[in-house]
Amino acid sequence: MTKNEATLAFALLTHYSIEYQKRYDKQPNVNKYKEKWAASSIIDDYGFDAAKEVIDYYFTLSNGGHALNTLFNNFDKLVAALHEKKRDEALRAERRREMAKLREEWLNGNA
Repeated sequence: MTKNEATLAFALLTHYSIEYQKRYDKQPNVNKYKEKWAASSIIDDYGFDAAKEVIDYYFTLSNGGHALNTLFNNFDKLVAALHEKKRDEALRAERRREMAKLREEWLNGNA
């Protein structure tokens, strides 16, 4: 592991700790030197920015505890759920625009 990879892994674990602190108002018990290997693997697979986005999404879920091991073990499922959520939001926004257009046409008598 290069120095840059280790730095990114520690930054990702720090981001997790900050989000945990915001959610539970206490510091998580994380061994960063042990967990840097899993964090580095996730960064290699998904990239740093995408991993941070998934961590942010993870803390929006009503999961009891938000354990780091749960995050690491289910990261691929969280990525899929986040992509599905984004796709669903885009589809809903498009449908709202279409409905507003139809409503406007109906109100103006152009239907």
